[in-house]
Amino acid sequence: ANHRRSPSGRPTRSAMVAMEVEAASAVDVQALASLSVGGRVNFGLFQQAAVGSTLRVGGRVTELQAGAQVCTITTADGGSVQVAVGDVPLTGLAAGTFVEAVGTKAGEAELRAVGFYTFPGSAEADAELWDEAVKLAQLPQLRDLFAPVQV
Repeated sequence: ANHRRSPSGRPTRSAMVAMEVEAASAVDVQALASLSVGGRVNFGLFQQAAVGSTLRVGGRVTELQAGAQVCTITTADGGSVQVAVGDVPLTGLAAGTFVEAVGTKAGEAELRAVGFYTFPGSAEADAELWDEAVKLAQLPQLRDLFAPVQV
């Protein structure tokens, strides 16, 4: 493939945007469309965010009961977030799956989800690596590499 590179040899932002990721999703499309793009957070950053903020929380589903309206995610940095699933279809979601939950912060450790994204091989996902990526995205000198791109 002909990927564009910056003078430092890294792929350019437009080349990175073009990368494909096969992800499965369970989403309340109307609710998701009404939200701004949320930043990726770990539990520490989740606690610092204001209630009502749109956030993306990565971690493992640790508690999920059939027909339940709430599940628990253990975040990549070891915290625990109660996730209200509302109208989100939970097809294909199981305990132990690494997910990214998208929604709004409803309390100190509560997220009102509008969607879940899973990735191929999510059972083997490296939570420590995910957490490091979340931390890197917060550094001022790298923030623009992780910022959402308008298309």
